[in-house]
Amino acid sequence: MVDATALESVLREIEQNEGVQEAMLVSLAGTYLAGSFPRGVHVDTFGSMFAVLVGSAETVTSEARDSLESVVIHSKSNKYLIVHAGRKALLVMRLPPSAEAQKTKIAVEKYIPRIEEHL
Repeated sequence: MVDATALESVLREIEQNEGVQEAMLVSLAGTYLAGSFPRGVHVDTFGSMFAVLVGSAETVTSEARDSLESVVIHSKSNKYLIVHAGRKALLVMRLPPSAEAQKTKIAVEKYIPRIEEHL
C-alpha cells in the first residue's frame, strides 16, 4: 500500500534540501504516485512519458550490455533528472539549468530507502 502522505513529505524534503525545483514519483508503468509537477501539465501524460523514456533508455543500455544510472533531459529553461527510486518507481526531478545532474543524483540517493519503505 502506497503511503502518499509519507512520500509527499520525503519529496518536499528533497526539494528543500537538494536544490530540486520539483520532485515527483511515478510508477514504472507511468502512474503518478506523489509530488510536484509543473503547472498546466496533464499529470498522467507527463508521468507516463518519463516511464517511456526510462524504458527506452534501459533498452538502449541493455543492448549495449550496460546498465542505466539515470536519464537527464536538457530543455531551454530546465533540466529533468530521472532515477530509479527502488524497484517500483521513478523519481523525477526538475532542476535549474545550471544544476549538475550527477551531483544531484548522488545527493538524493540517501532518500531512496525512505521512498521504498512507503511504496
